[in-house]
Amino acid sequence: MRLIFDLDGTLIDSAPDLCDAANRTLAELFGAGPIPEDVFATFIGNGLPKQMERSLRYAGVEASPEQFEQALATFKKHYGSAPAARTIVFDGVREALQALHDEGVKIAICTNKSEDLAWLALKGLGMADHVDALVGGETLPVRKPHPEPLHECARRLGEAAGPVFYIGDSETDEEAARAAGYPLLLYTRGYRKKPVEEFHAAGTFSHYNELPALIDKLHAEA
Repeated sequence: MRLIFDLDGTLIDSAPDLCDAANRTLAELFGAGPIPEDVFATFIGNGLPKQMERSLRYAGVEASPEQFEQALATFKKHYGSAPAARTIVFDGVREALQALHDEGVKIAICTNKSEDLAWLALKGLGMADHVDALVGGETLPVRKPHPEPLHECARRLGEAAGPVFYIGDSETDEEAARAAGYPLLLYTRGYRKKPVEEFHAAGTFSHYNELPALIDKLHAEA
């Protein structure tokens, strides 16, 4: 079996560290005030460039293309220097990944965060050893919700590993899973905007202690 996980909002709550990096960038380059964490959490899901774009818009900053590129580079620098300082691993994630790993399940992460920053966060959180493959937002010419990043994850895990399930938390994940043709398992405590009931998901769960049994059930039904 092959499991592909989204990262931000699915395995980890990275909003605190991302928000800190964005606020440091806004203050340093534009003298702008901070964005509240609960507001910044709504900016997550489409990669760091989109998060920076939304941050500048929220702060009322009209940046030139050159200023935007500088802001994005500064944002990445600040986040890369502390990607796991205040990030929270969701309850039960470590135990679930360990159990799945012990069962021989192949695990990949498909994120719109750049690959190098995603690995930094995983290593800082002590989670990298459970990940067999990772595709980031700059690994390919396209990013989620395009299906190719999910297909690339599946290829890296190997066809012989069996059927694919995708675990995510947001509308972007729903669209990507549908486009790729993979069943979506929705983690209901992430960064989604619409109600859980409106998602087209093969299954939902609110705690990671529910995930292994849910996967076994869906695998048996496949």
